[in-house]
Amino acid sequence: MATAYVVRNQLGQYLTKKGEWCSGKEPATVFFKPHFDEALNQLFEVNTKDIELRGKVVEVEIEDKKPILNEFGPDLVQPDLEAAAEQASTEVLVAPEASVA
Repeated sequence: MATAYVVRNQLGQYLTKKGEWCSGKEPATVFFKPHFDEALNQLFEVNTKDIELRGKVVEVEIEDKKPILNEFGPDLVQPDLEAAAEQASTEVLVAPEASVA
């Protein structure tokens, strides 16, 4: 089976063709190259923009021109919505006290 190389960050997310990070659940969007040095060059380019990045190049198999990913990273498509949902679930609704006359 044919192999290719993908770029993963320290969180386990994969680099997309648009230069963003994704969980890898949609392999058609994941950046991959047939040669290690091409994927490594892409990692260097991404790392120059984000000095905190701790990425690595990983070899994966390809099927139907899509990488086969066995591990998925966290899906942070909309982290603001996730934070808002957590905050809403921890808030307690308090009814105003009725005054007695």
